[in-house]
Amino acid sequence: MKKISILMFAFVASLCFNACVEDEEPTFVIQEEQSEGPLIVSPAATEVTLNKDLADQQAFTFVWKDAAYNVDTPITYTIEAAASGTNFETPQVAATTNDLFYTWTIGDLNNLAITIGLLPDVESAIQLRVVSSIGTDGGSGIESNVISVVVTPYATVVPVKNLFLVGNSVDTNKDGTANNDDWENGGAMTSTNTYLFRDPDNENVFHFRGYFSTDGGGDEFKLLETQGAWQPQWGLDGGGFTSSDILGGDPGAFKVAATGYYDLTVNIDDLTYSFTPFTITTEPEYTTIGIIGAARTGDDSGWNAPDTDMTQSAFNPHIWYLEGVDLFDGPLKFRHSDDWPGNWGGTTELTGVGITDGDPPAIPVTAGKYDIWFNDLDGRYLLVPVE
Repeated sequence: MKKISILMFAFVASLCFNACVEDEEPTFVIQEEQSEGPLIVSPAATEVTLNKDLADQQAFTFVWKDAAYNVDTPITYTIEAAASGTNFETPQVAATTNDLFYTWTIGDLNNLAITIGLLPDVESAIQLRVVSSIGTDGGSGIESNVISVVVTPYATVVPVKNLFLVGNSVDTNKDGTANNDDWENGGAMTSTNTYLFRDPDNENVFHFRGYFSTDGGGDEFKLLETQGAWQPQWGLDGGGFTSSDILGGDPGAFKVAATGYYDLTVNIDDLTYSFTPFTITTEPEYTTIGIIGAARTGDDSGWNAPDTDMTQSAFNPHIWYLEGVDLFDGPLKFRHSDDWPGNWGGTTELTGVGITDGDPPAIPVTAGKYDIWFNDLDGRYLLVPVE
């Protein structure tokens, strides 16, 4: 009987050991001296003509040889770009792929050039390399050789991510109230979704100082990225800031404790947020705010013509907007009461914090069609390129 018990114990122990071994992820030990990074084989160097009228046409394709690790495992390739002479100190990720080639259109390559800091109408070089990695955390990365692409970029607005409000604590019906019907998203003429203001120093950080309501049975809101689409959406999960892309499902909504003004800041990179009450004290309520400047006409007459008045939000009297405005290369300012000196300027294109001291600098604008948003509580402005 004792022998049978001992045998049974050994058998069960063996099963448990095998189960534990099978449950564990296999561990690969990468030996750098036994591994070889990818090798870009074409082109060694090239010059690409960038023409705005041909933006959708193929610019060029570059190809590399497969990296070789000392273990048999799938490899991910990250294409990095940097301005020539910077030694990839702050590389820009251009693409991630499992293929051994990548193709740019003329428009994509021009956007990449502008993003890494190359100046329009100045011949410069983009440096490209491929970094191979295995696993899900980008570990064991090995860099390829570097190639240069000579380009002369044209001026353009590079698309970036935007966020806007939706929910029953914010008004999207343009009726001046927030209620349980205000979960509209579509940019229809009967509705508008207020944008958050992207930080000029960090494209992953967004700010909004404004009014939120608990009247009418609503006290919730979320953040969306695209007018007319409900995915991706941003909200809360277990108190943490997250998105539907990260969760694989819809996050919960932000809750508004009481009607009033709040400061909202979110960072979509490190997944942090703050939502705190803001007390209105002596902030004025303007009857008109508009835009003025050469960007309206393409010449100095834009400074002398009457202001292009913005629409005041019926829900939040400190939020102003214009939709689908054609602008030219040139400067503009925001101005209240159709007169000087009450104006806001800025030094950063597309988004920034308005300056009011003295005679502030005018905001630089690249020609295009824009939705324009302005918040007179904190002077933040946002120009959103539209088709």
